[in-house]
Amino acid sequence: MNGIVRREAARATRRALLALPGLLAATAGQAEAAWPDRPVRLLIGYPPGGPTDFIGRLAAAGLQSAWGQTVVVENRAGASSSVAAEVVARAAPDGLTLFFASNAVVLNAVLHPNLPYALPESFAPVGTFCTAPNLFWCAASQPWRDLAAVAAAARAAPGSLAYGTTGIGGTGHFGGETLCRALGISLTHVPYRGTAPLMQDVLGGRVPLLGHGIAGAMGPYQAGQIRPLAVLGPKRAPELPEVPTMAELGHPVPDSGLWFGVAAPAGTPSALVERMARDLEAFTGTEEVRRKLATQGAIPDFTGPQALTARIRAELATWQEIARSAGIKPE
Repeated sequence: MNGIVRREAARATRRALLALPGLLAATAGQAEAAWPDRPVRLLIGYPPGGPTDFIGRLAAAGLQSAWGQTVVVENRAGASSSVAAEVVARAAPDGLTLFFASNAVVLNAVLHPNLPYALPESFAPVGTFCTAPNLFWCAASQPWRDLAAVAAAARAAPGSLAYGTTGIGGTGHFGGETLCRALGISLTHVPYRGTAPLMQDVLGGRVPLLGHGIAGAMGPYQAGQIRPLAVLGPKRAPELPEVPTMAELGHPVPDSGLWFGVAAPAGTPSALVERMARDLEAFTGTEEVRRKLATQGAIPDFTGPQALTARIRAELATWQEIARSAGIKPE
């Protein structure tokens, strides 16, 4: 009798164990379906009013519509977005606190290796939302019609030409240094605190060259004040289709253009991350989003969690090597 009882108990235990994965999956599915049951916070590492804020709020509006729940944008400016990044890295991995990230967070990690979080380990990347190409320009008052002429002038008088950017360690700076390496030339880097003073000196003839994205440069370009010479990335810019890439000119360089995307804290359930990625992708390709992004010189460009994670790792390795070889250090 006791043997029969033991056999029945063993069979019941086996049935329970076999059913456990299904029960866990159902529980996870129910949790995902219920999410978000409260407002979601999207932290942006820059103050209101700038391009990153505009693009981040556009992403927030799309996610809010997809989720049927309020997405509250919080501007946590400071330290090239590392203040916002740290808040998200320390947040509960419940999908209710998200980071609107850009490759500024990668460049910041290159220049400041002792940050209180790790890339990408402290995050669960969700996906990219858009990209914005980086270009190299010259003042229209300069005689150069193409990049070859700039390179020839730089070789004739090494170190005599300067290029301006919006700061040390930004995409313009890293892009400019990769250009110098690819062309085998030396240019003096002149950092500015923002686009306005940079353009003032370029248009005033004090700095002949600049590394800058389309946003903030289209006005002077359309006024005939600056001339685009090359795209510092793999694809031509839709707004300037006649401008060649560095690769097309025979001098391929790493892509120093901007990307913008969403990340959650590390430990966020993978099913939830995948759902966020699907929802982000769904509205990224809409005509309204494309049109609004174009006002910021950006292009819809979705990639998922695995691709964004790989991109962050690859960029860290690339820019760490460039920073060492070019001597790029924080201010």
